[in-house]
Amino acid sequence: MPEYVYEKKILDRLADKLVDGLAIVIDRVRPGWKLKNQGRLEEWKLMLYTLNRSPLGLTGLVLVAAFVILAIIGPYIAPVSYDTQFIFCEKTKKPGEFESKLAPPGTTIEIRNSTYCRRVGLEPGNFTFILGSDNFGRDLYSRILYGARTSLVVAILVVSVGATIGILLGLVAGYYGGAVDEVIMRITDIFLAFPGLILAIAFSATLPYALQGVFEQYPNIATILRYLFAVKPEHEPALASLASVIIALWMVWWPSYTRLVRGMVLSVRENTYVEAARALGVSTLGIMFRHILPNMIGPVLVYVTMDMGGVILTEAGLSYLGLGVVPPLADWGRIIFDGAQYFPRAWWLIFWPGLMIFLTVFGFNLLGDALRDILDPRTRRSIEFKVKKVVEAEEEAAGGGGE
Repeated sequence: MPEYVYEKKILDRLADKLVDGLAIVIDRVRPGWKLKNQGRLEEWKLMLYTLNRSPLGLTGLVLVAAFVILAIIGPYIAPVSYDTQFIFCEKTKKPGEFESKLAPPGTTIEIRNSTYCRRVGLEPGNFTFILGSDNFGRDLYSRILYGARTSLVVAILVVSVGATIGILLGLVAGYYGGAVDEVIMRITDIFLAFPGLILAIAFSATLPYALQGVFEQYPNIATILRYLFAVKPEHEPALASLASVIIALWMVWWPSYTRLVRGMVLSVRENTYVEAARALGVSTLGIMFRHILPNMIGPVLVYVTMDMGGVILTEAGLSYLGLGVVPPLADWGRIIFDGAQYFPRAWWLIFWPGLMIFLTVFGFNLLGDALRDILDPRTRRSIEFKVKKVVEAEEEAAGGGGE
């Protein structure tokens, strides 16, 4: 009799090893977990099979993974610091002539031998601007690597806090209904009535002064942010503007999650398994977090993935308007803002950071679209039939014997 087997590719075999390895780790922490969750493990493998057959999804995954890796290791692999100005250490032919200022990509300059230059990390010899330099003679390649860290940290902080607030309020509003729902949703409507970017601009313009006082009173907060953004100690005061952008985006990012989750809770709370949990005496928190939330985590995860790109784009826009990162800190939007006055002569100041923003946001959008297909059981099952092929039992046995 014929039987169905998976027609596995190289990536599928890697997916099997990844899931099996993860199952072994979890089973060591929670003995017996692997045996009880065989069905879940097969479902995880099928999800990865689905991703492996989505060229756009794999492209998005590669772009996002490259961005995350660059953001993590960027400050460590950057040739120089984000604020190093070569104009003070370059050997020049004539006084006042600095070849490092607005140097095109591929320009090589000679560093002179001095105590100051060695102190800022410049050893005597030749240095090449891979992507060019800006109007202050700073290496654009190094600043873009530091800017990746800024974008990643801002996106994680904004989405994690904004999504958490929105999900909690949406759960409460949808589950309790009545007056609680009315109050939460009317507040949400007030925030949604104003353009999010306008609200973010308003908060970003007013918060830095208050945050500067907070940093002075609680220096540990500034220290934590300094390590997160890979900023030098002497530039801690500049973090107030960056922190104001994060708080401003918190203010405008939660309402969309509240409306999304509330609508899904209204359709889920009357299901049979929720009624059964109530009849068994499960607490309200248990019903919301163990029965309702897990059954709508798929759409929320897709929304979060796409929002990562949205936050990066919005933060870059605020920095371009002069309300985000302030010099000398590195940020993609700020680099474009500073380089706009030299365009098109110094085109690299806009092209390279603009390309990074485009690829990063594009990658998150592609990955979000792929996750939507992966996490949808109907789409996943339709792909499962395409993954399988019919093999005669005799051929399967012969193939196994040949191995």
